[in-house]
Amino acid sequence: MNPIQKLKNQQSPYPSRLFSQGESPDKLLNDQELELEKLEELTENNKSSLSESFGIKLDGKFDGKFAFLEVEDHTNNNIIIRCRHGSLKIGEQLDTDPIPAPEISFDKIINLNLEETPGIMRMFSQKNSQAKKIRGWLLKLQEKQHNFSYLIINDRTTFEIPWEMLELKKNDYLGASLVTVRWQDITNPEDLDDVNGLINLEVVEKKCYGKIVAYLNTQDLPSVEQEKEILEVFNPTIYDNVRNFFDDLDQVNSEVSLVFIASHGFFDKDLSQSKLGEEDERQRISVYDLYKYDFNFFKKGSIVFMNACNSGRLQQNDTLKINDTNPTTGREYPIGFSTFFLEKGAEGVIGTLCKVDDKYAAKISRNFFQEYQKDPHLSVATILKNLRQKAANEYQGQKSNYENTYLFIFTFMYIYYGNPMAKLELM
Repeated sequence: MNPIQKLKNQQSPYPSRLFSQGESPDKLLNDQELELEKLEELTENNKSSLSESFGIKLDGKFDGKFAFLEVEDHTNNNIIIRCRHGSLKIGEQLDTDPIPAPEISFDKIINLNLEETPGIMRMFSQKNSQAKKIRGWLLKLQEKQHNFSYLIINDRTTFEIPWEMLELKKNDYLGASLVTVRWQDITNPEDLDDVNGLINLEVVEKKCYGKIVAYLNTQDLPSVEQEKEILEVFNPTIYDNVRNFFDDLDQVNSEVSLVFIASHGFFDKDLSQSKLGEEDERQRISVYDLYKYDFNFFKKGSIVFMNACNSGRLQQNDTLKINDTNPTTGREYPIGFSTFFLEKGAEGVIGTLCKVDDKYAAKISRNFFQEYQKDPHLSVATILKNLRQKAANEYQGQKSNYENTYLFIFTFMYIYYGNPMAKLELM
């Protein structure tokens, strides 16, 4: 077991709590009353090694730019919410009592009336007591910590709360005000000493250099032709068959900056039904199917952009019983395409939280690449933040305009998992 994982497990039955506390390794070791000799072993070389493993500097509290929002299941559809920042004292951090989870996933809202989404999210932001606590905590932190600009969201539930659309204050949305990054607890398949050892979130500036390799379903989705035109500026390798795409991708040895997928996305109650591909069921690939591939090139640093319905959604795998069997720390690990690519080594993954209209998916893709071309030095997570801000501004300018409303809603359905500081460097 690596030393960071050991500390995390000693600190809390919930390993990712260590992220939230943002304490130095010295303090963590003191808190655990480990012997002085071990403290003295934390040489500069060891600190460097720990930082590399943990992805964040451990020579003090977390950088003031970062705060953390944790959400976890409690019991009977209740959730617990924690907010943390390294500059705050214990009493200034936010911990909620167990509360019923709000039923405001995009999937639930869209089955009622998609156009009511902005109103529903505003009501939730203004009326739900726990949402108000989160808003108040974040706004006070923005006033106190002027360089606070990143929020890492570790939502370990399957309630699919659209946190990015929380309205901090009037017409100021969380995912447009801060660079929001999702992260999941993903078991490390290489750690056989600790079967519940987790993959660490890396938070370091990383340039993902290389070419674009893309699968485009132009047969079913006419608007994907527009995305093809956008991509051709970057001289990509393009496939129109999903199985050939993944077969060849598995053999790639060169550097790939971006894996881009524009296709149908399918999601149902069973993980085996989470698929990417075409209307023709023979031309679909599931999360299960992907596990047969190695995709070794991901370890060099790549971003995955899945411009497909439901591609960022996760669900618990009840068939394989992928959970922590310890009755004290027992927990589930939601799985999906995003966690698969992160497990393989992708720096970051873009996916969607619901069905996205083909027309608007193409617009959002175009906006993404235009924003990248305008400033290639932006992180991928920052590009998404900027897209949300622009869509929110257009919506606020004319709220009765259906085009503005739909683009606003669909843009907020796109979320980013992974390293908040990963950047594209397209060949």
